[in-house]
Amino acid sequence: MKITENSLNEPNLSAEPAMPPTPPESLSEKEKLKAMSGKDKVWYIWEYYKFPIFGVILGIFLIGTIASSVYRAGFETVLHCMYLNNREDVLNTAPLDEDFAAYLELGQKQMITTESTYITYGDNITEFTYASMAKISALIAAKDLDIVICDRENFEHYASMDGGLDLAENLPPELLARVFDRLEYAPNEEGQSYACGIDLSGTEFAARSNLTQDPPILLIISNSTRTETVFTLLDYIFTP
Repeated sequence: MKITENSLNEPNLSAEPAMPPTPPESLSEKEKLKAMSGKDKVWYIWEYYKFPIFGVILGIFLIGTIASSVYRAGFETVLHCMYLNNREDVLNTAPLDEDFAAYLELGQKQMITTESTYITYGDNITEFTYASMAKISALIAAKDLDIVICDRENFEHYASMDGGLDLAENLPPELLARVFDRLEYAPNEEGQSYACGIDLSGTEFAARSNLTQDPPILLIISNSTRTETVFTLLDYIFTP
């Protein structure tokens, strides 16, 4: 490019855009903002107040989390279910935490808790898996988990640790007869096979819940303190 006197006076279109002018320090914040264009106001507020803005957002989030925890602390959990290895993008928990809750005619301070996570074993195990397993173990130790609806791999894993309720010994006779053909067996800690799972495939409950395990197996946690509610759920699922 040939440099001439005219070219020196032409604007340089490739240069970086100039930053919005900073108002004189003698002006108040209100006066500074009033003197700026709309675009400059946005830039100025973001440049000089982004950390306070982040602080406010974080504070609102923490307050909301604490308020939610305090609010939920006043509720009574009547059933706690963990869905394992179900496709979360299609899982529908409403048949349990809404429809069954309505069937139980729960009070305003009673609720059914549902959670979902994915757990794999062997070479595919991840830090997320360890964290999920630790959470489930903590819930079981606290006697705060009642049932899991899972795939066969997870069913056999928890059954092998005596984590499943022996259904042949604990289900009411009439209910046992109704689900007898659906019982799933797995070895316990001593290697002895016992009935501790129920195949939910083909039920209306499984269809409406969009259960994707093959098959979806319901396992009652052996130390659950809310087995009567679980038995009512089984009656609800398997009553025509």
